[in-house]
Amino acid sequence: MNKTALIESLMSTFVEEVGDHVRRFNTDLLALESGQGDSASLLHSLFRTAHNLKGASRAVDVGLVESACHGIENVLARGRDGARPLHMDEFEILFATADAIQDAGVRLKEKQSLAASPLAALIPRLTADGAGTAGRPVPVVSVPLPSLPAEATGPLPLLPLVDRRDADGDTLRVRASKLDTVLTRSGELLLAVRQAERLRDEWTAVEEGASGLAEDFRRLQAVLAPEMAGETRAAAQQVAAGIDKLKDDLERVVAAAASGGRGLVRTAGDLDACVRGLRMVPFAEAGAGLERTVRDLALAAGKEVVFKLLGQEVELDRAVAERLKDPLLHLVRNAVDHGIESPAERAAAGKPSVGVITVSAALKGAQVEIAITDDGRGLDRQRIREEARARGLPESAEDRDLLALVFHPGLSTARALTAVSGRGVGLDVVKSQVNALHGTVGLESVAGVGTTFAMTVPLTVTLIRALLVEAAGRTFAVATTQVMALRRLIPSEVRNVGGREMLAVTSGLLPLVSLAEALGLPAPRRERGQGGFVVLVEAGTSRVAFVVDELCTEQDLVVTSLGRRLRRVPNLAGCALMEDGGIALIVSAAELAESALGAPARRHLVAAAAAETARKRVLVADDSVTTRTLEKAILEEAGYEVRLAADGHQAWRILQEEAIDLVVADVEMPGMDGVTLTDTVRHSATLRGIPIVLVTSLASDKDRARGLEAGASAYLVKSGFDRSSLLEAIGQLL
Repeated sequence: MNKTALIESLMSTFVEEVGDHVRRFNTDLLALESGQGDSASLLHSLFRTAHNLKGASRAVDVGLVESACHGIENVLARGRDGARPLHMDEFEILFATADAIQDAGVRLKEKQSLAASPLAALIPRLTADGAGTAGRPVPVVSVPLPSLPAEATGPLPLLPLVDRRDADGDTLRVRASKLDTVLTRSGELLLAVRQAERLRDEWTAVEEGASGLAEDFRRLQAVLAPEMAGETRAAAQQVAAGIDKLKDDLERVVAAAASGGRGLVRTAGDLDACVRGLRMVPFAEAGAGLERTVRDLALAAGKEVVFKLLGQEVELDRAVAERLKDPLLHLVRNAVDHGIESPAERAAAGKPSVGVITVSAALKGAQVEIAITDDGRGLDRQRIREEARARGLPESAEDRDLLALVFHPGLSTARALTAVSGRGVGLDVVKSQVNALHGTVGLESVAGVGTTFAMTVPLTVTLIRALLVEAAGRTFAVATTQVMALRRLIPSEVRNVGGREMLAVTSGLLPLVSLAEALGLPAPRRERGQGGFVVLVEAGTSRVAFVVDELCTEQDLVVTSLGRRLRRVPNLAGCALMEDGGIALIVSAAELAESALGAPARRHLVAAAAAETARKRVLVADDSVTTRTLEKAILEEAGYEVRLAADGHQAWRILQEEAIDLVVADVEMPGMDGVTLTDTVRHSATLRGIPIVLVTSLASDKDRARGLEAGASAYLVKSGFDRSSLLEAIGQLL
């Protein structure tokens, strides 16, 4: 590495560390100002941060930052030496210097000069305030880099900047792009392993077929043996021996493949989990800087506000954390400006003079729920109605729909224009940014009590759980976090309201839209009695029923960008490689729902309602909401009436209360599992004759035998499960 390359490498590391140092400095300074924690420990930490940054800036010859850090040390020395506590002006100069150093880091990263930077303008004031005696300048020390030959071939001397060690050992900085590449390859490896598993299952079927062929040949040989001549009998015995050898060879190959496959599955899964773990960061990183924002805005507005960040240890994907920073900043700024009242207003309302803003994070399965709560005045519903009328927006009697209008572009409830708010920009940005993460945002507000914005987003954007559907001969994926329910398209449930088709559901009427047409693809017309399925989507504040041709399956997908040329294609958020090697386009549900609702009503999707005839009743018991609703949709499409149960206990109660023709049950359920349910039914004098189909991921012969011994009529393995095998089994049993 030559000297120029070394300098560039050191500078790259330096500008990355600047942000870390500034965040740590702000955190400690805020705690010191508010009296939280031991002041001596905080001052010591502040000194250490300033000193480390000063040494790093000296190593890369950034004298301006070095001078600023030296000035910070002089200001902090007053508090550390016990002369007196730091006063407000000193806190202000320290906060201003931290901001200026942060700005300098950005400028250095973009290779800009610091001559006209805020830090350069701040140095004279910092020199005056931070010098030990008035008028004594802060020395600017410039230490040159070690003398190096043009091309260094041996180990280079490590500077403090790049030899950083924490309590857990050495810390190695890796570019995010490199980690993303490793993650992509890990996801592709996992898909390849799953494809290998399917091939292994196919080989198992071949091996079982060979065993059956051997048995059939022996039976045939036994029948024909008395009539065979000597040569024919000898030839038949040779064929039998060849079949036995083939069967034995296949058994060995399949056994070896199964053994190796199990190890590969375990290793690939562990690798993928480890790589994804490297991308995980604590929620505290997404919330970094919010306390400082609250402090500065409250001080400028003459308000007293306490900020709380809860759930800091909750881990989420680095990309998600980064993309949450702007929405969090918007909502926190709004809470200070719109929500929290002045001390006089709060006193008049009987509230404490100090307002509270809380940002919290909590895990909800594969998602994280982030709540931004203030104890302020709440949203002004009358003001929202006035703004809606002024913009010609529909007013709803439903409070939920009324509050949702604040996410409309341009709508603001601020009475006056300020530097923080009043332009109607912010909440619509929050909504679009959360939607881009396949998440949702909602709010609750009580007048005089406060407001809570709740954002629910996936823990990662590189891997999503998705429902795969077919429309216009293509496969599309919809994030399961945005799927409310799945159902069969029943013409009698379709209503015509104002020229637009609506689907009648329990909660009311939802717009019925063809997914194909919404994406600009041709969609078939649904005639009387024709099939079709409906995916009920809730994305942001929009709820739509999308009509699709087929419901395929639910699986984890590794998300890949559409690339530079296609990244602006509307209504699509990316693509993914499926387990069978095909490509699925990932639908941006929120964007698609909004564009579909804004488009004029198109031709009718169904011709006329058809009367429902008497049907066989099937009970589906599964603890997975997605699995049982998918099975329900398949069965209803085939003409069955379906009842649902979340576990074996609920299924047993339904069997005792209603007439059921057949049961489809998952083996692994909490409480009463599928095998126990089967055994219970078989020991009932009145219910023992009901056919029971067990559906499970347990594929071993031992598990299959256990289910059949309990009295199951059929046993389907999920790895080989498809729509036709389920319907064929049920059709034969009924």
